[in-house]
Amino acid sequence: MSKRGVGFGFIALGVITFCVRYLSAAIFVSEKEIETLSGMQSLVQDSLRFVDTPLTEISLSLGVIGLFYLLWSEIEQRVQKKAW
Repeated sequence: MSKRGVGFGFIALGVITFCVRYLSAAIFVSEKEIETLSGMQSLVQDSLRFVDTPLTEISLSLGVIGLFYLLWSEIEQRVQKKAW
């Protein structure tokens, strides 16, 4: 697999883990009974704090690694073109 493909894969994993944060918060909210819609916003914010730290850090690090691989691939390709 090329560096470009690996970079895209890491970025895709970063996006997926970022989305899983919101999906897990939505599942957490849907499991609770909500009697009024006025308490909905605070409940969603509390559930996002519940799943916040690890997934955000993981998704951010995967995105940075993916960008690094993409930049590495582009720089390597330009160096090869100049060598020809």
